[in-house]
Amino acid sequence: MARRPTPLPTALEPAFTTAQARLVGVRPDRLRAGDLLTPTSGVRSRRSDDITHVSTAHAYALVLPRPFAFSHETAARLFGLPVPRPWKAGQPLHVMRPTGTPLVVRAGITSHRGLERRYTEFARALPVTDPLETWADLAGTLAEDDVLAVADALLAQGLARPKDLERAAADRRTKGCGALRRCAAAARPGAASPWESKARHTFITWGLPEPELNVDVRSSDGRWLARPDFLWRARRVVGEYDGDQHRTDRAQWQYERERRARLEDAGFTYVEMTSLSLTSPRHRDALRERLTRLLLG
Repeated sequence: MARRPTPLPTALEPAFTTAQARLVGVRPDRLRAGDLLTPTSGVRSRRSDDITHVSTAHAYALVLPRPFAFSHETAARLFGLPVPRPWKAGQPLHVMRPTGTPLVVRAGITSHRGLERRYTEFARALPVTDPLETWADLAGTLAEDDVLAVADALLAQGLARPKDLERAAADRRTKGCGALRRCAAAARPGAASPWESKARHTFITWGLPEPELNVDVRSSDGRWLARPDFLWRARRVVGEYDGDQHRTDRAQWQYERERRARLEDAGFTYVEMTSLSLTSPRHRDALRERLTRLLLG
């Protein structure tokens, strides 16, 4: 029967450097025990702890050369901003350093320069490019509808004002600056999810009128009817995104059916959308044809 590893000193944090461990008397063979992980060279963490983007960034931060800040998608995740790809263990972290300093050459790191031109702050106790800088940097790597989703989230979370987005976009002359300016003009605080932002971007691209977002709809006698994702008031058209929970949750499904009936009884046209409405060419074309007919016909 294998012997259990000797308990680590309580002075060590969940992630620690091998140098820190040696200072408190941990032997080299203990650092090779099976209850420890090696997030990156020179760092150990306890295997029992959850591996998240936050814990991974903290582990790397122990050995990154100063000054540095996490940037791009890594900074966005630390701020809780929507990025299109879910985080997975082993996914590279984005790190930015000042121009003229060596890039970080380390497995699991994507390096960038230009930190001297960025405002920085702390998120989750880690140095990051500030929310506006992060958004502007993402325009060089993400699709335009994803950039709009981040802009909407910045407004919704109170991390930026519309004029802040416009100023940040105007200041950039790098890849994606055109998308930044368009997204700064199109950003709205009312979007409740990245999907709603992407859908609105699609509507704009199709040349459709811009909908109101998540506003109360009332009947002619003042009764509350619903709070739809999208409302084209002048045309009495509402649009709703039905995610997977609408199919798997019976109570949610019933609520949606009753809401639809209320709206249709009041004379609104109800347009139901799913994830396929934007991703499947056939469903996308059908949605475009229907909305064009309802809103521009």
